[in-house]
Amino acid sequence: MKIKSFLFFVAALSLFYSCAGNKQDEKSLKKPAASVGVNDFIPYHLSEVPRLDLKRGNYFNHLVGKYSVDSFVDSIHVDSGYLKISDNEENITYQGYCLNGEKNGWWEISLNNELLSCGNFKSNRKTGLWWFFNLSEGFFKLVNFENDTLEGLAQKYSKDSVLLSEGNYTKGLKSGYWKHFHANGQIREQGSFFDGHKSDWWQTFDENGDLIEEASYSRSEISGYMKNYLNGMLYEEGELIDGKKRGAWKTYDDKGELRKVEEYGE
Repeated sequence: MKIKSFLFFVAALSLFYSCAGNKQDEKSLKKPAASVGVNDFIPYHLSEVPRLDLKRGNYFNHLVGKYSVDSFVDSIHVDSGYLKISDNEENITYQGYCLNGEKNGWWEISLNNELLSCGNFKSNRKTGLWWFFNLSEGFFKLVNFENDTLEGLAQKYSKDSVLLSEGNYTKGLKSGYWKHFHANGQIREQGSFFDGHKSDWWQTFDENGDLIEEASYSRSEISGYMKNYLNGMLYEEGELIDGKKRGAWKTYDDKGELRKVEEYGE
């Protein structure tokens, strides 16, 4: 019996050291990984499981700093089992599976027993499809990870499952064609991203589907030719450089006929 108890204790200790990490790991997490920190799609603090410096002791209802820790170790495979970490100050719970001494399989993060995010880990890295829920604003996001980095399709939905935005990530950055939608399903804006920034030609629409603006972007700033619309009709067009009008700007009346041309210098 003493041997079994000792083996169980060693298994729990090994599991926690492997899955939870050490003090050095915890410090490294204070700076978000580039794949998460550089975009506005994933709330960083809801996506990471805390890594703890664990001392010897009982790992059921065990306190480690502000966290309450439980483990459920597979007595046959001593380096696998179920891990649960609770932050009693913020009412956040992290729980999921460990295998071969690492986070492997399904994990969930909850606030006041309401799900915040969930998805799979493979060798301590997020992989495949993950869900993220915004409880206060009532929307959720579906994103794909490869090796802990955003990669592939990402979508945002309202609480009524209306698609609000969709596009792709490449190596953690927004890339390619993206669309954003109004709550009624009409396109709000559409265009391309390059290296995480708006680029090339973008269009903006009102809730009725009428054009509001068309513009050329460079690194998320309007740079180049643009067109403004009023009630779906072209109102003015010209070149915008460093936020200022340059060259010839054309203004149109409500019938679409050219009304005047104004020149703007440096």
